[in-house]
Amino acid sequence: MRTAVVKTGFAIGRLRPLSREVVFATARSSDLTGNLAFIRDELERRDPPIPYVILGYRGHGAWHSRLAALIHNLRAGYRLATARLFIVDDYFFPIYVVHPRPETTIVQTWHASGAFKKIGWSVLDKRFGADLGLVARVAIHSNYDICLIGSKEAAGHYAEAFHEPLDRFVTDIGIPRTDILFGEEKTAPIAASIRARYRLPAGKRVILYAPTFRGENVTDATSPTDLDLRLLHRVLGADHVILLRLHPFVRQAQAIPPELAEFAIDASDHPDIDELMLVSDVLVTDYSSAIYEFSLLGRPMAFFAPDHADYEGERGFYFDYQSGVPGPIFETTRDLAQYLRAGQFDLERVARFRAESFEVADGHASERFVDRIVVPALH
Repeated sequence: MRTAVVKTGFAIGRLRPLSREVVFATARSSDLTGNLAFIRDELERRDPPIPYVILGYRGHGAWHSRLAALIHNLRAGYRLATARLFIVDDYFFPIYVVHPRPETTIVQTWHASGAFKKIGWSVLDKRFGADLGLVARVAIHSNYDICLIGSKEAAGHYAEAFHEPLDRFVTDIGIPRTDILFGEEKTAPIAASIRARYRLPAGKRVILYAPTFRGENVTDATSPTDLDLRLLHRVLGADHVILLRLHPFVRQAQAIPPELAEFAIDASDHPDIDELMLVSDVLVTDYSSAIYEFSLLGRPMAFFAPDHADYEGERGFYFDYQSGVPGPIFETTRDLAQYLRAGQFDLERVARFRAESFEVADGHASERFVDRIVVPALH
């Protein structure tokens, strides 16, 4: 049914002239985050501001959500037909079931800054992958004119994931969401605000713990529970604090024992993980693409991944996990705690990862995107 709804909206839209508004579309949330939010903010800074439309929707399975999804798909089809520039940050089904007008430019900015976990066509043989019946009918990740990525190193992986030719991948603009990590005039007020919001004590090392989600689909996403917060507290509690940031797909909060309230702070309600990075001295994760942004800060990382063999089988990576991540891997909380306690970090490994992952990273990616992609497409 959703294919028919999208096509109906598209057929109606084809009767209208093309609009000079930028259309932002996402299935990740009802509002813009990440790259789309940074590009939107740059549109608003222009004189005069460049107009835009937001198509944001994330379903939850209830009947009223299914009705909302049908309306969303109808609007998406219509906007695809009337847009000169249509920008997405993830899988967006309506794009794949129409034949866009030749005057329309569709840009995939993706929501991760590098090719880490396998996606798209790369995971058809995995439990996490797209339904084989669907891809027999629908060419997923098709119709992109431009794909924004961080480095030539990643281009081949994304080309495999999207089934798009290499000449559609742009690497010399940068990733807009990384702009927040540059410039003391921007970063200092944000960091001060986060420290105040979460009451972070001065003089303590801040560990950002940001695991990715588990599960075969985003609607049933869960968070891992292997990390022993009590053990971490015993080893690190005197001079460390943990900011816990669950993946946005995870809807159930992780219980924090009351006696650890001043040691482990749940910051999952903060919309932008990159802002949390500004106050974090160390990142602990498992398979999160946050490692790319964090590498730009030149700070240490550690990987707590007791299930990495199973995750490899269920999802897979674009590089060898054990040798490719920019930090040591731990399977027990005790070993991780001892590593963090020692504080002997290999920052050269982080620097190498950064150099391989970003062709351009200087705080001006959003400006370049608008100058080189948005302005020509609208005029």
